[in-house]
Amino acid sequence: MHPRDSAPWVAPPPLLIPAAPDPLASASVASADEAGVTLDVRTAAGRTGTLRLRPATGNCLRITLRLDGVPAAPRVSVVTAPTDTRCTVEQSPDAVTLRLESLCLEARLTPFAMQLTDRHLRQATDVSDPSGRRTVLPLGVTELADGRLAHHDSWFTEPDEHFYGLGERFTGPDLRGQRVDCWVEDAQGSTGTRSYKAVPFLLSSRGYAVLVDTTTAASFDLAHSNTGAWSLTVPDEELDYYLITGTPAACLRTYHDLTGPALLPPDWAFGPWISGGFRPDNAAEVRERARRIRELGFPCDVLHIDTYWQRPSCWSDLEWDTEAFPDPRGLMTHLDGQGFRVSLWMNPYISVDSPYFAEADRNGWFLHSPSGTTWTGQLWGGAQPDSAVLDLTHPGAADWFRDRVRQTLATGVSVLKTDFGEAVPAETVAYDGMTGDRLHNLYPLLFNDLVAEVTQEVAGHGLTWGRSTWTGGQRHGAKWTGDSNASWQDLASTLRAGLSLSFSGHPFWSHDIGGFHGTPDPELFVRWAQFGLLSPLSRFHGMTSRLPWDFGEEAYTAVLHAARLRTSLLPYVHRAAADAVRTGEPLARPMALDHPDRPDAHAADLQYLLGPDLLVAPLYAPGGRRQVWFPPGEWLPYAGSGGPITGPAWRRVRIPFTAAPLWLRAGGHVL
Repeated sequence: MHPRDSAPWVAPPPLLIPAAPDPLASASVASADEAGVTLDVRTAAGRTGTLRLRPATGNCLRITLRLDGVPAAPRVSVVTAPTDTRCTVEQSPDAVTLRLESLCLEARLTPFAMQLTDRHLRQATDVSDPSGRRTVLPLGVTELADGRLAHHDSWFTEPDEHFYGLGERFTGPDLRGQRVDCWVEDAQGSTGTRSYKAVPFLLSSRGYAVLVDTTTAASFDLAHSNTGAWSLTVPDEELDYYLITGTPAACLRTYHDLTGPALLPPDWAFGPWISGGFRPDNAAEVRERARRIRELGFPCDVLHIDTYWQRPSCWSDLEWDTEAFPDPRGLMTHLDGQGFRVSLWMNPYISVDSPYFAEADRNGWFLHSPSGTTWTGQLWGGAQPDSAVLDLTHPGAADWFRDRVRQTLATGVSVLKTDFGEAVPAETVAYDGMTGDRLHNLYPLLFNDLVAEVTQEVAGHGLTWGRSTWTGGQRHGAKWTGDSNASWQDLASTLRAGLSLSFSGHPFWSHDIGGFHGTPDPELFVRWAQFGLLSPLSRFHGMTSRLPWDFGEEAYTAVLHAARLRTSLLPYVHRAAADAVRTGEPLARPMALDHPDRPDAHAADLQYLLGPDLLVAPLYAPGGRRQVWFPPGEWLPYAGSGGPITGPAWRRVRIPFTAAPLWLRAGGHVL
C-alpha cells in the first residue's frame, strides 16, 4: 500500500502574478503560403521564438506562440482537428496580411502588433499609466512570481463592448469590468465568482470570439485593470488560441466546429425530473414517491435517487446499500413499469473507509503527491472521511471504474448524475506524468467521458447529468448549476449562470428547482419551478423536500400548471433542441445573442428565448411584477393574461401566481 498525504480542502486556482512581462518586439517572415504564416519573433528582452498564424475555418485563425528552448510538458488539446482551410497572404517590407473568407488579419513586423482590419480590432501594445507601470500585458511571455512561465495577449476594447462566455458565471452573463479565472471549482453557492464550469471561450458583442486551447488556469482581464483593453494570461509553455469572427451565433457555430457538437439528450430527458433530495432514502420511500406522483397525475419522466442509495461513507463505490435497497433490480423493474426512468448519483472520489480503497491504493490508481505518496484530502468539507481522487489517466483505474459504472447501469438505471470532479489539487501528479495544475480542469472531461462511454454501451445514449466541465463538455449533454441556496438572489444568479453557459457553447443546462441549500417559501418555490420548467432541462432537487405537494395546495396548483405546460411544449422543445445541436446555438437564447447591436438586449440579462419563438422572463423577486424587454415584433401572452405587446419595448408586467412568465412570438409555432 502506498503511503498517504492527508490534505485539507482543495486550494483555489494558482495565482497568476506577472513578475517580468516580456512582450514581442519584432518579427520577420520565415514562411508564408496558403497554409499560413510563420514568423520568427524576438521579445523586448531578446528572447527568440516562433509565432504561427494558420487558418482553421473560413472565419477562424489559429495563433500559436512558443519560445525557443522552452521544455515541453504533457498537455492535452481540447480542440478537434480544424478543417482544411486555405488563406491568401500579402507581404510588404513592414507587414504581412492574411485573408480568409470572413477574416482579415494584418501583422506589423516592427514594432510588432496585429489587428483585424475588417473589425477595427487592434492589439494593445505599450499601454502604461503615468508612473510607467504597464496596465495591459501585450502579446508575449512573463515569468510568474512562483517561477512558472506564462503567455499573455491584449486587445483594445470599445466603451460599449460587452463580453460573454467563459463558462458558468454567476456574476454574468455580461463580464465586462471583471477578471475571470478559468478554474473549475466547487462554487459553494451561486452568488460568487467561483464556477463549476469553466470554458476559456470569450465572446464579444463586436463580432469576434477567442477560444484558448489549454487546460491550465487561463485568466481573462475584461476591461478590469484598464477600461480600454482586455487581456488573457495563460500559464502554459505555449500560447495556442483561436481568433474567430462573425455574429455571436456564427462564433458559437465555429466553437462547435472546433470542439465537437453537443450531445442531443434523449426525448425523455426533456421531461420533468423529480428527486428525493440529498437525504437518507430507501426503496420503500422511492416506491411511495413514485406512487404519489402517478396518483396525482403530476408529470414526471425521471426519478432521481441521490447519494444515499450507496453504503454510508462509501459514496463512490457504486454499491447499493442492500439494507435500504434490498432488491435494486426489482425496484428498477417496478419503476419502469410505472413509466419512470431512473437516475442515480455518483462521484469519482474513493473514501479511505471504502473496502475498495486498499485495492486501488495498492495498484496505484489514485493521484499522488510529487513524493509518490497517495494524495488524500477532505473533499466533503469535513462531512465525510478523507478521500482519494481516482487517477483516470491510469488504464487500470479507468477500466476498474468502467466496470463499476457498467454494473450499476446494468441494474436498469437509465442515467447517472456525475457530481463533483472539481477537486484535483494543483500539486498532485498523475500516472501519465501530467501535473495537477494541468489535469485539474481536464479531469471533469475524463470523468464524464468515461461515464458517457459506458452509458452509451449499456443504455444506448451518452447522456450524463454533470456538475463540472471544461471546453468540449457539451458532448455530455446535460449540466446543472450546482448547489445554490434557496433565495431570490440565488434564483437570479442561477439564471445568469445558465445564460452564461448558453454563451459558452453549452445548449442544455438545468438547476435545482427551489435551490439546493435551505428550504424555499411557497412563493419562491413556485417562481423557481416556473423558471425551471421553462429551462432547457428541468429537475426538482434539494437538501430538503422539493416534492411539489409539500408546499401547500395553492403552490402545488401553480407548479402542476407549470409542469403540464412543460409537457405540452415538449414537441416544440424537442425540435428546438435538435436545431441547437445542428447549428451550435443554445436552446435558451440570451437576448444579446440575437441583438448584439441593441443596448437594451445587453441590459435584459434575466430573460431569454426558449427556442426561436418563446420569450421567458422568470420572476426573480417576490411580488409578481418585473420589467421585461420585448424584442422587435409582436408578442402574445402564452397561457397567461394580457394583450399583445409590440417590441422593441420595455414593459413592467404582472405575472399571476399560477401563470407562466411566457410570451409567444406572433406567427411562431409551438405545437
